[in-house]
Amino acid sequence: MPKIFSFLGIFIPSLAIVFGFTLAIISVRALLDSSKTLECFCPSCPDFDLSHKGVSKLGLIKVEVAGAVKKPGIYQLEIGQRTADLLASAGGFLKEADKFYVAKNLNLASELKNQDKVYIPFANEIDEKDVSPSISLVSINQASESELQTLSGIGEVRAKEIVSNRPYNSLEELVGKSVLSESVFANLKTQLSL
Repeated sequence: MPKIFSFLGIFIPSLAIVFGFTLAIISVRALLDSSKTLECFCPSCPDFDLSHKGVSKLGLIKVEVAGAVKKPGIYQLEIGQRTADLLASAGGFLKEADKFYVAKNLNLASELKNQDKVYIPFANEIDEKDVSPSISLVSINQASESELQTLSGIGEVRAKEIVSNRPYNSLEELVGKSVLSESVFANLKTQLSL
């Protein structure tokens, strides 16, 4: 009887080890096979093609539209959608929208990013004397840091602060959030838009 116990004492652990290795090999093979069918959606991948994969597979973003639109609010859109898509979701412009501002400053083809905000001003909000026709306005809610640095008095640090304190509901929030001093804001306010 002691020989049977010593035999089982060696046989059962050996059998468990062989069984464990077999399961590990099967699992690794299944994992490798499944990785061959994975699709890549990163924009830097050479296989990336929106027309074949469909933008809906990429994910969703949330963006806000406010001001002179029929249905202001926060909208969930697919990655890759444009400002025109957001405005269509919001029902379009109100009659009171500032058409001059929209035609001159709003890029309907710009691609939206998560947490963007688009503000459409009412016609009575912007005085034409405050907007110089030779200067294009810089959006404090949409401009990149490098675009913000083209403004007089805005360096790398201030540009980062402007971006990190988004979104803004009014230009005056730049002073209210202590991003710009009143004197710098006074010099720049005619060059800025939401």
